Amino acid sequence: MQRIYFTALTPEGYIASEAHRQVIADIICPRCGKGRLQRHGTYGRGITGLVGQLLWLLVARFICGGCGHTVSYLPSFALSYRIVQVATFEAFLDGMIDRVDVQRWQSVLEDYRRRMTRFAVELVRTVGCGFGRAPPVAGGAVWSWLKVACGGIEPAARLLVATFKLTLFRRYQCQSASGGVVSTTLPAGSGGEERGKRRSHTT
Repeated sequence: MQRIYFTALTPEGYIASEAHRQVIADIICPRCGKGRLQRHGTYGRGITGLVGQLLWLLVARFICGGCGHTVSYLPSFALSYRIVQVATFEAFLDGMIDRVDVQRWQSVLEDYRRRMTRFAVELVRTVGCGFGRAPPVAGGAVWSWLKVACGGIEPAARLLVATFKLTLFRRYQCQSASGGVVSTTLPAGSGGEERGKRRSHTT
C-alpha cells in the first residue's frame, strides 16, 4: 500500500538530509484500521533532479503488526510509478520546453501527456464536479482544468489519490480500497520507473 505525504523539500534536499528517516507514519494501520505501524526498512526508486539528472531515492516503508501488510510513504514531489519529478512534468505541460530538465526527458514527458490524455475520460467521469469546477468536455483540456481547480500537478495528484483513489494516468492497486494520502510535512530545513525499485532493510 502506498501513502503520499506533502514535503517542501526538493529531491536533492530529501536525499541529502536522508529525509526518509524523518517520515512519521500513521499510528494505526490505514489498511486494517487496527494494528500499529513499525518501520520496515526502505525501497529505492529513481527520480529526476533539478536539471534532469537521475537520482536514487529511498522511500520509507512501514509494516503493520496486525495485518502484516507494508505501507510506503512517497514524498509529494514524486509521481507514483513515474521517474520524472512533478515539477518537470508540470513545466512541460506549461510549454517550458527550453528548460534543461524538460529537454532531457522530453520523449518520456510526451508519453506521460499521452497517457494522461487517454485516461482523462475515466478521470473526468470519476471526478465530475468534485473539484468545484465543471470538468472539460475534451480530454486534451484536462491539464488546464486541473491547474485551475487544484493549483498544479502535485496538489491534483494528492487530491485524486485521497478522494478518488486514482492517479493522473490510471488506477493502481496500491491506491485503491484503503489507499489514500497523508499530509505528513517534513521540516523545511531538513536538509528508472517504480517497477525497477530495489529494496533495502536499512532504516
